[in-house]
Amino acid sequence: MPRLFTLCLIALVTACADPPELPTSPDILARVGDVDITRKRVERAAAKLFPNNATGNLQHQALERLIDIEILLFAARKQNLEHDFQVKSKVAQKEQELILEEMYRRGVVAEDEHVDADEARQYFDQLHLGQQRRLSRILASGPAAIDQVLARLRGSDTFAAVASELSDDGNTAQQGGDLGWKSRLDLKNYVLRRQIFDAKPGSVIGPIQEPDGFSVFTVTGEREVPYEEMAPAVIQAMQEQKRAIATFEFLEGLADHADIEEKTETFQLLLGRLSEAGQEMPEFKKGEGQLVLLELDGKSWTLNNFIAAMHSERNQAEIRELDDLRRFARRLYGLKVLLPRHAREMGIHEAEHVAKGIESTRRQALIERIRQIAVLETLDPSKEEMRVYYEAHKDIYVRAERISILEILVDTRVQADSLLAAIERGEDLDELARRYSRRSTRIRRAGGRMQLLRPDKYGNMGWEAENAEIGQIVGPVKTAQGFTVFKVLKKIPGFQQSFDDIWGRVRAHLIQDLTKERFDELLAKLKDQYGNQIQIYEERLPKGT
Repeated sequence: MPRLFTLCLIALVTACADPPELPTSPDILARVGDVDITRKRVERAAAKLFPNNATGNLQHQALERLIDIEILLFAARKQNLEHDFQVKSKVAQKEQELILEEMYRRGVVAEDEHVDADEARQYFDQLHLGQQRRLSRILASGPAAIDQVLARLRGSDTFAAVASELSDDGNTAQQGGDLGWKSRLDLKNYVLRRQIFDAKPGSVIGPIQEPDGFSVFTVTGEREVPYEEMAPAVIQAMQEQKRAIATFEFLEGLADHADIEEKTETFQLLLGRLSEAGQEMPEFKKGEGQLVLLELDGKSWTLNNFIAAMHSERNQAEIRELDDLRRFARRLYGLKVLLPRHAREMGIHEAEHVAKGIESTRRQALIERIRQIAVLETLDPSKEEMRVYYEAHKDIYVRAERISILEILVDTRVQADSLLAAIERGEDLDELARRYSRRSTRIRRAGGRMQLLRPDKYGNMGWEAENAEIGQIVGPVKTAQGFTVFKVLKKIPGFQQSFDDIWGRVRAHLIQDLTKERFDELLAKLKDQYGNQIQIYEERLPKGT
């Protein structure tokens, strides 16, 4: 049933019953449960959804979207999802961030972010920040998909070819997984950082489990860059580190001033389990998760609490000895238990932006969770369903023709003619591209090499490339960006991809389509189930055209 019709049906059913008593305020256009939807809120939503025209019928559509949101929230609270672990974790994480921001603003957490040049250069040298690795990445959405990637990498396929075909990272797949040059500053995970900078070029690193799936990496290049090139990034990193240290010291201070009791035997057990687990999260035997690690005022903080807190931290600490673990655990306890308590004593939760930020996060987390439970967790298409979907959408699983070129883009025809003359004299195209091309830094560093994944989308340049022979120098060709001169390096004809090669992509597409279909069904069901909670004051709605 179309959404607009659903809205009209709700209004019709409401109209057939006793007319709802109008709220006193004329700005209230609808009500879901005990939540009022005001005219200003509808206007803001319409302006965001339809920036070019947000009046009349479009405001009706915006109101319908807001009703959808509130009915999802109503249903989520009916299902007691405010106490769901995932919801509470997301809200707690945001609460911590907002509290710390407010404490910095008030000067409760002291910081000195000044960094002088000598200090920055010393930091640069000590941590070998001039060393850079060029990385490529393949992202796979799940265990089956990463197994397929690893199987292909063990064969004769290049890393770039597998990335182009199988990676779920839409930003890098078309470039063969290329992430560009990375220094140690770019890699926050200390385990991955060590692996990347210890690896030999060409070796496969991973798989590494990440929030969006499993990643494998390879190093495609090495270089050294001078301090001057990295000075701004080094100074920023040192400022962030100083803020982090100030935060750690504050949290450790909270823990030191609290009468916390440590359970030594549990700490020793935890250290052993962490050492055994390596890069993975530790596993505990039955009942071990309930062992008390820290205790305050008769309230216990268990190994399960520690693991949940550790899992939520973006930057993991490197734990080698018992003292490292003690400091880390007390810091986490300070963050998860003592900080919110301290903030309430200071009245920080009463600050408007803190309260609004926490409530906004709670609403988002509730909607995400009910969608996950009612829709995403119910989807598990069979191989046969995937095959049927593939046959019905075969046209989107065609690998288009690709043409590899080495290209130099300049502003004027005179510059392009000068480049052609230089090429005829035998000058190196790679070097000319690095020196003169107006393309991105990444393409210039690659010596002007780029791939036309859909030549027909590149206008004159694509047409000329399609009609040129491999090895031919083409140009000058006028484009929307200027004038281009290029050499055709390779042509890869298009072909129909088989289901067996890309069933992972087919599954992702099918789930995407099913998710939308099931989500619409969920909304219709909830509106029917809780229809008596929805009141729309038709006479107050803006008139459409």
